[in-house]
Amino acid sequence: MTVRIISATDVRSIFTPRLALESQREAFTRLGAGEAVQPPRLLVPGPGSSVSFCYSSRIARDAPAVSKFGSVNPANAARGLGAVHSVITVLDAETGAPRAIINGDSVTELRTSAATTLAMQQLAPSAGTVLVVGTGAQARAHLAAFAVTHPDAELRLFGRNPSAAAEIAAEHGAAAQSDLEQAVRSADIVVLCTSSLTPVIEDAWVTDGTTVASVGSFAPDRVELPPSLLGRATVVVDHRPSALTDSGPVVDAVASGAVDPDQIVDLGAVLTGAATLDRARTDVTAYLSVGVGVQDAAAAAMILAAAEERAVGARIDLDQ
Repeated sequence: MTVRIISATDVRSIFTPRLALESQREAFTRLGAGEAVQPPRLLVPGPGSSVSFCYSSRIARDAPAVSKFGSVNPANAARGLGAVHSVITVLDAETGAPRAIINGDSVTELRTSAATTLAMQQLAPSAGTVLVVGTGAQARAHLAAFAVTHPDAELRLFGRNPSAAAEIAAEHGAAAQSDLEQAVRSADIVVLCTSSLTPVIEDAWVTDGTTVASVGSFAPDRVELPPSLLGRATVVVDHRPSALTDSGPVVDAVASGAVDPDQIVDLGAVLTGAATLDRARTDVTAYLSVGVGVQDAAAAAMILAAAEERAVGARIDLDQ
């Protein structure tokens, strides 16, 4: 059995932010149309605040099965390592034999940021200022993705480490911010790229008409947003069944009665026209991303097709 091994360098040479955006549009459109196969995500708690995860999906019933297995280890910062590590496995659609093993970290960076900016194209297409909070891989990826979807917007970055924030901001043509409250108050879009267990911003900082995206609230104990903010917001999520069980702010807001779960809208439903958002210009909108397997399935399909066409990646016989 011969498998194509696709490294992070290979992924980045193939999977541009524009291609990533295209893949996520397909992923969520298929999900919204009911074409994708999307089982529940598996979370395996680890020591401290670490957690391992497994996403599996098919973008269509006759498409290859794709699975991403990895972990989030916040303590890795002290070790000089990234917090997230993962691999993606692609199986042949007909035989089920492994076809490819892809570096998952690079795919996650690009597909997650592409999904956020895809959502922002629907929710805040004319935003003039975009604030990204965080200094990790997702913060960098989101700045690059917004340069594609919101090319005229002013990009801003806040991080708890001012020197790191300044360096990353300079790399992406963004302006580093020193006061988080003022940065949030003056932004049209606020994107939280942390894995915080407690709210990173306060409800009172979010002014009328702002769109807030939470990328790091991927588990019930991750709560980047104060649940009270969701109580006054139009709430859109990447996948409603996942958000209701796994997104910390959503879980808390529903449990407290601040949010009616029936009023939460799927991104896929917005893309397919199955749902419309009845919002005034002054309404706050919250988008929460847990992450779903169909995102990886759509991304992997594009990456593998391009890798095979260009003969990118090492070929290894696993039977020898």
